[in-house]
Amino acid sequence: MSRRIMPTARAMRGWFALALLVSPIAVPSIAAQEPGSMRAVLVTGTSSGIGLRMTEVLSQNGFFVYAGARKTADLERLDAMENVKSVRLDVTIQSEIDAAVQLVREEGRGLYGLINNAGVSVMGPLIEEPEAELDFILDVNLLGPYRVTRAFADLLIESQGRVLTVSSIAGILSGPFIGAYAMSKHGVEAYVDALAAEMDRFGVAVAAVEPGNYKSQIVASMVRRMNEAGYSAEGSRYGSMLDLITGPLDRSQFKEPDDVALAALDFLTSDAPKRRYMVVPNQLEAEMTIRQVIKELVELNQGQPYSYSRDQLVRMLDDALGDQEPVSTEASPAMGLHEAIVRGDLEALRARIEAGADLNAREPSGGSSPLITAATFGKTEAARMLIEAGADLDQTNNDGSTALITAAFFGRTEIVEALLAAGADRTLRNNAGSSALDVVTVPFEAMRDVYDFVGTMLKPYGLELDYQRIQEARPVIADMLR
Repeated sequence: MSRRIMPTARAMRGWFALALLVSPIAVPSIAAQEPGSMRAVLVTGTSSGIGLRMTEVLSQNGFFVYAGARKTADLERLDAMENVKSVRLDVTIQSEIDAAVQLVREEGRGLYGLINNAGVSVMGPLIEEPEAELDFILDVNLLGPYRVTRAFADLLIESQGRVLTVSSIAGILSGPFIGAYAMSKHGVEAYVDALAAEMDRFGVAVAAVEPGNYKSQIVASMVRRMNEAGYSAEGSRYGSMLDLITGPLDRSQFKEPDDVALAALDFLTSDAPKRRYMVVPNQLEAEMTIRQVIKELVELNQGQPYSYSRDQLVRMLDDALGDQEPVSTEASPAMGLHEAIVRGDLEALRARIEAGADLNAREPSGGSSPLITAATFGKTEAARMLIEAGADLDQTNNDGSTALITAAFFGRTEIVEALLAAGADRTLRNNAGSSALDVVTVPFEAMRDVYDFVGTMLKPYGLELDYQRIQEARPVIADMLR
């Protein structure tokens, strides 16, 4: 695979999470408590990311937090926080878990809440991934919550407390090269359901929180581990996984995980805690996840002797929804440019443009402009509307790709033509040095796995990649660009 073109695939990551702001989860205000009367909560994996933010929010809202971490520097930093006591805790080491139980008992506060947050990621094709990598991720992500919850079960039953395990929307979704991670999170989903049923008799509430893409160190940690282990793609059928890990490795392009921490606070304080808290940074990640659940329902129901009709399925859904307020599926007047484009809602797009929306507003994940989003999803009329309205033709995303480079990559002949007619600069190159012409002159077969990866990841958003169309369009676009 061409190293010049792989960064173009990295640029595609900018469209994996087209961010629309969502309202923070409503949580009750909690009156200040005396330190001795604070309910205690143990949170694992608090050195950074979601675990650290949960520790901050809970400790500032009436809880005393036992913060689990592994490194001395992290433990010292956590100890400096008010209403926080660090605990050396590796969820794969039983002796450290047992010592944490003893510490909490000796402290005398009891334990009202447990948040199983510690997690890791690995990336690779399942037919090539070493078994040791699968052992590693399951040991942390699935057996970790099992070990810690089992060890603290008596304390949680004594307090009739609550257990929250951090899953992921990957517990519902899956895709190429994240199979091991998704397997671990699918396992967490099953674990939570079984644990909830078993703990109900003791008055202990159990839930899962399924975050989408938020800022964390999980990818940086994975890359560091791969490099330390001497990772090599030699002999792989798929090329280098490191080439497919995109954007800043600390995931700094994503939102802070405030909403995830607020979900934990809601679970610990609500009179009627939910079983699941899907918390995502934008509407499209929510839709992708819910559509996957519906797709699996349809697959389960299809072509077997005890299937149900559409009307019967709708009645089941109505029964499950109960008294919940219906959710409007109509486009909101405040719909952002990116969402309107992906949905193909030209009326909403036109309304936003006429209202004076920023035509060059970058989505925060990968810095894509609305015009780049239109090129990605092949929304020709949307692209033309943006061009006519004066959008910046040569604006780049975080990886330096322009709308022209993107349209060429996806074989969007009409959009390429419109951009060139409007004066788009065909000589611009992305951060890897690839121009629009470069991405259509490299042999298609050399890039097939890139298209496979991008197509699978963006399919839930509505992207359909017709390889025959793309291959036919590439030489046509090359002639246009020469």
